[in-house]
This record gives sequence, C-alpha cells and structure tokens, in this order.
Amino acid sequence: MTLNSALGIGKLSMSVAQTGQQTTGHNIANVDTEGFSRQDMQQTTNGPAVAGHGGGSKVQTVRRIQDGFTKEKVVGEQNEVGTWNTREKILTEAEAIFTDLEGKKLRNALDEFWGSWGTLAHEPESGPMRKALLTRSKALTERFQLYDKRLSGVRDTINAKLSSHVLQVNQITEQIARLNKQVEQLENRGRVANDARDQREALLQNLSELVEVRSFENERSNLEVQIKDGQSLVHGRKSYEMIGTKSAEDLNDVQLGLRGPNGEIIDVTGDITGGIMRELVDQRDGNIRKFHQGINEMAKELVFRVNAIHSGGTGLKGVKNSETSAYSLNEDAQKNPLPFLKAGDFKFHMLDSEGAITDTLLVNVDPGKDTVKSIVEKINRAAGAYEKDDKGVETLKEVTPFKATLDPEGSVSLQSDMGTNFTFAGDTSNFFAVMGFNSFFHSLDGARDIKVNQELVEDEMKIAVGSDLVPSDNRIGVAIGDLQRQAVLSDGTMSFDEFYNGQTTEIGLLVQDAQKGAKSHGEMLSQYEALRDSISSVNIDEEMANMVKYQRAYESSAKYLSTVDQMTQTVINM
Repeated sequence: MTLNSALGIGKLSMSVAQTGQQTTGHNIANVDTEGFSRQDMQQTTNGPAVAGHGGGSKVQTVRRIQDGFTKEKVVGEQNEVGTWNTREKILTEAEAIFTDLEGKKLRNALDEFWGSWGTLAHEPESGPMRKALLTRSKALTERFQLYDKRLSGVRDTINAKLSSHVLQVNQITEQIARLNKQVEQLENRGRVANDARDQREALLQNLSELVEVRSFENERSNLEVQIKDGQSLVHGRKSYEMIGTKSAEDLNDVQLGLRGPNGEIIDVTGDITGGIMRELVDQRDGNIRKFHQGINEMAKELVFRVNAIHSGGTGLKGVKNSETSAYSLNEDAQKNPLPFLKAGDFKFHMLDSEGAITDTLLVNVDPGKDTVKSIVEKINRAAGAYEKDDKGVETLKEVTPFKATLDPEGSVSLQSDMGTNFTFAGDTSNFFAVMGFNSFFHSLDGARDIKVNQELVEDEMKIAVGSDLVPSDNRIGVAIGDLQRQAVLSDGTMSFDEFYNGQTTEIGLLVQDAQKGAKSHGEMLSQYEALRDSISSVNIDEEMANMVKYQRAYESSAKYLSTVDQMTQTVINM
C-alpha cells in the first residue's frame, strides 16, 4: 500500500466519522420534532486497491429507523380517534341543550303549561288564571324556539367546521404533493430524503384524522393518497382540490366535492368513510337532524292537538261577526284534499243581537276527498247563502246571515250579517285546527315559529275553556289538560312526557357510548404511538454514546493521518 493510498484511507475514515457525528447531531436537534424518525448512518468497506489490500470504509447511506406496519396502525387508529372524539363533542353539545338540571328548560315549561290548564279548569271564569295560562304558554313557545335555535346552531357549527376542514385537507394534500416532488428529486440525485419522508408521513397521519384514506408509494417514490373509492387526493406531484358545496335539499348544508383531473367536480360526500369529516356529516344528517325533527314533531303535535280541542269551544267573549283562517293554501294545495281531516263534522251557532242561539249550521266532512273549496261550498250551502237566477245559475248572495269565502291568497274568511253573530260550536273533523280557526297556538314550521294566538294575548277572556258561552263550563280546559297523558306521538304510542323523556334518555346513552369509544380508541392510539416511538424516536443516551464513539473515531483517524503525514515527510526528506 502506498503512502497516497494510506492518506486516502485516513481521509475517508475522517469523512465517515464526520457524517456519523452530523447524523447524531441531527437526531439530537430533532428530539422533540413531531413525526421525526431517528436516523442511523450505515457504513461499509471501501473497495480494495489493485494490490488487493483494504481501501478503508465509506458511508453507504443514512437510513430512517422506522417500522412501516406500526406507522400504518397509527394512521388507521388516528382516523378512529378523530371519528369518536368528534362524535363525543357533537353529542355532548346536543345533550347540554336537553339537560334540565335547574328545571328551566322545555320539560319544566311543558309541566307548567299543562298545570295551568288544570288550574284554569277549576276556575274557568278567572281572569288572573287565564293570564297565568298565557304567561306559561308564551314561556313554552319561547322554550321551543330556543331549542330550535340551538339545534340549528349545532347544525351551523358542523357546516362551518366542514368548510374549515375542507381547507385543511387541501393544505395537507398540497404539501404532500410538494414533498413528493422533493423526495423524487433528491433520490434521483442519489441523496437521502429522510426528513421529507418524515414530514410526508406526519401529514398523512394528520390527514387520516380528517378523512379515511388509503396510501401507497409508487415506483417513483411518490406517496399516492386516495379516498376509499379510489378517487385521488394526491397523485404524484399533483393534488386534487376538495370543495365544500351546498346541498340541493338544504342550501345551508355543506356537501363534499372533489375536483377531478378534467376539472369536473365529483360529489364524494357518500364516499368518505371515516374520520372527522365523515362523522360531522353523519351526526348532522343523523342524530342532530333526528333530535331537531323530534322537537318539531312535539311542537307541531302540541299545536294541532291543543287547537283541535280549543277551536271547538268558546271563550267568555266568543261571539264573532267575522273570522279569517290563520293559514292559507297555495293554488296547488287548494286543488288537493285537505290533510289531517277525520270523518266527522263541525258546527257554528248563529246568534241574534241579544246573544240567543237562533240556528246551528252543521257541515259534514269527507276526509280524503274534501278540498278547501268543497268545504267552503258546504258551509255556504248549510248557511243557505246561495241563490238562483232566472236561468237556474247559483251564485252567492250579496247579503246573507252567514257565508264563507276563499280569499285570493288562499285563506278562508267567515262573515255574518243582517244582525247575526256566530260562535264555533264544536269540531270532530279537525277542519278548524287545519285551517287555524279559533286557535290557541299558531305555527307553520313547528318549533321555529310557534306562538300564542295574538287575539288571545290581547284579551284573555277569549280563551276557550268551555262551550256555548257558558261561564262555568270547563270541558275544553279539562280536555286540553288531559292531553299531557294521552299517547298522541310516535304513531299514537307515546305521550308528550314520554316522548321528551325518550329523547333525553337516548341522547344520554349516545353520549356515554361516544365517551367509551373515544377513550378506548385514544388508549389504543397511545399504545401504537408508544410502540412506534420505541423504534423510531430519538434516545438521548444512545445518541450521546454515538457522539463519543464518532468523536473517538474522528480523533483516531486524525492521528492516523498525522502519522502517515510524518512518514511522507520522512520519505521526502531522505
């Protein structure tokens, strides 16, 4: 071996030790870097010289210490954790709306409403009791409106989160695509891309918390990322944009779209199978919608049932000479049979100027056939409001004791004339409740717009507690109070109390299940991360030992070079 060869061995030896020291320093510097995998310098013998003697050593590569199987488990479990944590948060927020620990929410308002009807039934002529009923009723409508507002708020929050997460997904996929380019360029030049690979895998883990994905590395060392149906989020150096679109059914609901290779937007809402975003959609369209519909069902049923009884009675000031229905029907609805009618009839009492009943008009209803137009005609025929001309053509009289008119906007007006008045005298067909005559509540959209009839608010003596203007009659009040215990909800299987208690119990059980799931998957993720870290994380004690090892190797190599240098000087000076 020549002295020049010896110098080469020393130089290579110092370079290997220097690379080892740099690798150790890099590990120590990134001991707290999230997603960093410790690196290890791999060295090998240098090729022998022509004479056959050894050529020293060289750096073969600097590799990442990591276990692909464990990292795959971490990514998968991160998706489950995102799913269950999101479920717990949303359901806990919804539970807080229903929980009535202080007795100031819907359940208490319902109890006070029913109780006020029972109290008024004992003193039907009492003005203060009627005012108390109105106060309790308005409090109940405010509770329903508040529940609607808060559940709508949960839905709005979910939509806002989905929009925010769409941006996060796009940011992550863009970064992965850039790192794909970086990894490919570095490795094509024979350089290691360990840090870029670590960053890429950390981004993949963050992405998997939002959306369940499948990933693999192609032959060009690019990380391919797809959602479950095979739609690409990242393909090579290109990422595909996720877009939040508006639902055709509900303009406020965010749906998930993906821009394809040709620029077309594909709806992938149903193709996302896990993660935070899937759970947000599922809870919005599942439990939150169900609980919201439940509150609306309660409100609508309460309005209809109370009105169906109240509309057939009279207040102490129940005499009328005109009345217009609270609800109106569009042209298409006017052509179809009225909904919710029963086989039965409704009645009006005609009264003279002294308040004595002079006649009773009875109108029979044929459910499934009668439209609002046909019922208006029946009312007028019962009232004798038609007349025939010389040709036998029937028309409504200009002046008649009583008649009904279908107004242009689709509401029904009742009018008495010729010194007569009228009262509502009972309804077994639900027509009065369907159209909103003599109602206690008014509502078109359930809990959102439920309110007490303003006419009753202005004069509590018009509240119908009995019938036929009899002061001591309490039959209407008793019947409304009895609704509390009647099975009228869920196809006639549950009372109002049972229905509300069922919703409260169900949401409590869902929260408990979500908490257990979040805890279980959180613990599983921690175990997988601990296993990953035991392989990939930086151990300071081990790095310190390596630092000393490479320091000694460098010093020895330097001593070796110094010795060879002295030998060279000796030869030169001979």
